[in-house]
Amino acid sequence: MLKCTNCLNEQDSGKFCGKCGTSLMETGIPQPTAYTEAAAASPAVGAQPVNTNEHVMKAKENVSKYWSYALQVLKKPSVAFDTKDSQYVNGIITMALFVIAFALSIYFLANKLYKAVVGGFGSLFSEGGIGAESLPFFSITSSLFMFAVFFILGSFISVFLVSKFMTEGFTLKELLGQFGSILIPFTALNVVAIIFGLMGSIQLTLTLTGVSLFYTIAILPSIIVYDRAMKSEKSLNKLYWATGASAASLFIAYLIVRMSVLDFMSEIESLLNMGF
Repeated sequence: MLKCTNCLNEQDSGKFCGKCGTSLMETGIPQPTAYTEAAAASPAVGAQPVNTNEHVMKAKENVSKYWSYALQVLKKPSVAFDTKDSQYVNGIITMALFVIAFALSIYFLANKLYKAVVGGFGSLFSEGGIGAESLPFFSITSSLFMFAVFFILGSFISVFLVSKFMTEGFTLKELLGQFGSILIPFTALNVVAIIFGLMGSIQLTLTLTGVSLFYTIAILPSIIVYDRAMKSEKSLNKLYWATGASAASLFIAYLIVRMSVLDFMSEIESLLNMGF
């Protein structure tokens, strides 16, 4: 489409304006065609896959960084004591892996034992009822997950409070990074416990999960507090502060067990006894 700059007349072709005779050779303004519009729109259409690929690549990069850091801590656990606040994401990931692996290992073990007791009689009853072929996955794992979360939070809160009472300068990110980093070796124990849970090995599964849980509740708080007291420029009773952190964590764990875990264990025992 050509447009005259003198009288604004529009026409499809020609060298001169049909109304005023002005030359259109130099003043004609070509309008965008359908091909031009499609070509201009094509980068926008292709932008979404590019962004998706960028997210995937970034996720892979983050996983690779966490894996490298976890291996470094496993090879040399003392590295965890020098963790900075930039590692707080890795700390949170480790704590999440700890509770997930703990819940799965216990569930797989309980489900294996339940199947061994009930055997083939599960098919004679309604699905999800008495004699079901498998234990309810979500209800049991969610409960185990929450118990592990409470134990982790209790341990972390005790470290946080004692560090505050010590008037030691630190950031929450720094504490999360150090707490999670020191937890890496015992998170690995829970991951290994999943395999033994699938195999139905009661002794190995409960030993690994028990050691990791006891370490998290009773030992980890004192280790972190003692390390912080050692690095402090103030004169602190390191042993007392470290012992106090573990005592606070154990007390919180006792309250959790008293209020919830005993009832949950009785429910599991009743489910296992259904086969007799």
